[in-house]
Amino acid sequence: MIDIISLNRQFLIMAREAASSKSGELVTGLSRQVLEKLATLSIDQIDVIAKQSGVSLFRLRLTEAEVDRLLNLDGARRQSYLLNVLSVEDR
Repeated sequence: MIDIISLNRQFLIMAREAASSKSGELVTGLSRQVLEKLATLSIDQIDVIAKQSGVSLFRLRLTEAEVDRLLNLDGARRQSYLLNVLSVEDR
């Protein structure tokens, strides 16, 4: 089983890499400012954050209604729906 430290580490590394992408905010759910900060961190710094945070550093970005809607869509329409929902800034 993967523990929270490993999940946080993987997320932070992925976010650091996503900082160079135009879609980094959409992929990670993090602001451009946070992505730019993560891009400057070393693996050792990421490890410290992952090990000492004690909580998940990522979260589900959907509301209960959006999860319900997602469950009622067929497979091909789910991704389009998610991209649409997540690309809207003020929900």
